[in-house]
Amino acid sequence: LSFALTNLINASDTGLVVVESNAQIFEELVLEINTHKADVILLEKSSPFAGEEALTKLLMLYPKVLVIIVDDKSNWLRIYRREDILMTSPADLISAIRSA
Repeated sequence: LSFALTNLINASDTGLVVVESNAQIFEELVLEINTHKADVILLEKSSPFAGEEALTKLLMLYPKVLVIIVDDKSNWLRIYRREDILMTSPADLISAIRSA
């Protein structure tokens, strides 16, 4: 499924750079992201980086990167992204909640 998703994104007109990582340690993953200047990171659900701690680190280091966790057994995708919003009025909070 990851291979198919990588090919689908690469074949699209988005111009996004996809990294389908096989890294074993976090530093290897960071190196892959930096080397390829990734826009999207595809990880298997069984990856050591699919847990909350690693995902949080990734999104803090790379706020513009989309992280997709792929579950080959069920075809479910979990998509993570970081969103930073400057709140200038209480209405901004309500708008952010509604747009999520």
